[in-house]
This record gives sequence, C-alpha cells and structure tokens, in this order.
Amino acid sequence: MPEILATVWVGVQQSLAGWRYRGLFGVVFLVFFALFIVLPSIFSSGGIANLFYGLKGVLGILRFQDYATITTLSLLYALFISMQVYAFRQKKNYTGIGTAIGGGVGTLFAGIAGTAFCVSCLAPLLGIFGIGFGGALLVLEYRFYFVITIVSLMLIGIYYTARQIQKVCETC
Repeated sequence: MPEILATVWVGVQQSLAGWRYRGLFGVVFLVFFALFIVLPSIFSSGGIANLFYGLKGVLGILRFQDYATITTLSLLYALFISMQVYAFRQKKNYTGIGTAIGGGVGTLFAGIAGTAFCVSCLAPLLGIFGIGFGGALLVLEYRFYFVITIVSLMLIGIYYTARQIQKVCETC
C-alpha cells in the first residue's frame, strides 16, 4: 500500500509541475463542478430557457454531503484529465487516446448519475438512454454505491496513469 501511494504521489507531482497542467487542472475542475450542478438543473427545468429557475431549485436542495460529492468527483476527474494529457504529451504516442476518452466519457456520465439529487433531475437524463423512471429510482436509492464505485474507478485510473508517467508500466 505505501508503494501505491508513493507511485500516485510522484505521478501527481510530476504531472502538475508545469503551470500549464496546473491551469488545465483548475479549468477542468471548475468546468466539471459546474456541469455536475448545471446539467441536472437543465434536465429538470425543461431546458436552457428555464436554466436559472432549475438552478435555483437544484441549489436549494443540495446538502453539505452533496457538495462534498461534487467536489470530490470534480477534483478526481480534473486530476485524471491533467495526468492523462501529461502522459500523452510525454509519451508522444497517441495510440491509447480512444481508451482514455471512452473511460472519461463513461466516468462523466456515471458522475452525473451519481450526483443527481432528485428523480426529476435524473429521469430525463436516463430517459435519453432509454432507461425509465424505475431506473432513476434505482440509481437514487443506491446513489452512495454508485459514487463509491465511481471514486474507486477514478483512483484506479489515476494509479495506472501515474505508473505510465513514471514509466513503470509500458502497457498502462
């Protein structure tokens, strides 16, 4: 366990050493923090035209643990993206970029599903993918487990990216 933490720590330090990557980290964090709040309000309020009405409603129901969840997922996502960009630029071989983008989009969708706080926020989003109201209730009922799974997968991704940055693993 200590060598895993050391690997991740060194990888994070290397990838965030430059001001460009720290800036990318900050921008990605702010974008995803906003997305995790704005997207549910767009889906629950009926579109962009009612964004401020929906945003007021979403901000009104958020609790401290909801903000903690959004902040944690946004930080992990920003760290993952910054480390991936650093690793791809360091390697200068863009063969694995599709896997990283696919994993990132999947994590984004899972993060939005995990940070939805009411059925009216989640049902339209899942309806786009053909999942009905019962699926929204299921996700809301077991939201804690979704968030734990998402955080675990993000940490695994960050670990393997750190190994790739340090050139410990060529297949990562």
